[in-house]
Amino acid sequence: MQNLRIRFAEKAYDIGRIAIQMVQKHYKTILLIAATAIVIATVVGTGCLTSSPEAGQPGNIPANPSQGPTSYPGVSGSAPPANSGHGDKVQVITSFRPFTLLVGPIGGDHITITQILPPGADPHDYEPTPNDAVALKSGRIFFYAGPFLEPWAADLAASSNPDIQRVTFADAIPGSAYDQMKSQYADFPDMTQDPHLWLSPQLTEYYVAYVARRLSETDPENASDYQNNAAVFEKRLKQLDSDYTAGFSNCTTRTFLSSHAFLDYIAAAYNLTPISIAGMSPDAQPSMKQMSAIVEEAKAHNVRGVLAEPDEAEDLSKSISAELNLPVYSFRTMEVLPAGPLTAEDTDYVAIMENNLQEMKKAMLCQ
Repeated sequence: MQNLRIRFAEKAYDIGRIAIQMVQKHYKTILLIAATAIVIATVVGTGCLTSSPEAGQPGNIPANPSQGPTSYPGVSGSAPPANSGHGDKVQVITSFRPFTLLVGPIGGDHITITQILPPGADPHDYEPTPNDAVALKSGRIFFYAGPFLEPWAADLAASSNPDIQRVTFADAIPGSAYDQMKSQYADFPDMTQDPHLWLSPQLTEYYVAYVARRLSETDPENASDYQNNAAVFEKRLKQLDSDYTAGFSNCTTRTFLSSHAFLDYIAAAYNLTPISIAGMSPDAQPSMKQMSAIVEEAKAHNVRGVLAEPDEAEDLSKSISAELNLPVYSFRTMEVLPAGPLTAEDTDYVAIMENNLQEMKKAMLCQ
């Protein structure tokens, strides 16, 4: 038996070594092979899939943000390692921070959350790791944005854990509701092209109700708690929607510059006009000709401020704001999990969006 374990260990080592050599060229192809090697090595070393609380394992916040999935300490405690049998809580996997912030208050004490993207990781350019496959293997339900922003998510989840439920934000929006918004708001974005749905208070109301429904189906015993938690959350979202409507009722201008195209849902719903410096991704920088056209358009529309994410496209937005002599205001999209300790406000979706409203009002000189 000992010799058999040694042979398995040697095999796992060989698989891991080959995967490392290939990863830079074919990381998607060998991702699951590498994940399998990790699982085999764990089985050989311990005899089961319970794992020690070392850095890099799912459910532990790694010192190095590149090491893989992390637990989210502001929501419902630490998520357990794979198949650890952590009580009767539902093991929930989220891809990145907005879904953690929205799912956590609905699940409450009945769930534990493992977030795939670690502190500092940006969903626009994230590349999954073998540890992400291991984390997904432990989950019962996976909440993520969708294929436009996360083309890796569905296939990785299905390959790692065929039984895991996969839930995108767009799944929560009824076709009739989407058609009504498209009809009501002339510039309402295409949900298959613009992934920033969580920044719309109106769309988020649908999402919260849908999360409660999916958690209730997964864990019927606690369905009433999920529904009650969602009702409380929806009430706050309705107030948030009202605050945005009132906040933009008296503005010097209804046009603003943004570092990239992340505010189109808000702009459409509240009759605002965004001028995006970069494209849908902050990496999609404009040419000099496009930049010149942006400057002229901003002047023509009496733009009075620039909205930018704190850590993205900052230099770009500052350069164009200097050209126009405009201030830059911070808008938190919640895409990137900050490193270090988090305050209660940092883990409250509504509080973050209320702060964003104040920054938008400054950018358009709203009373």
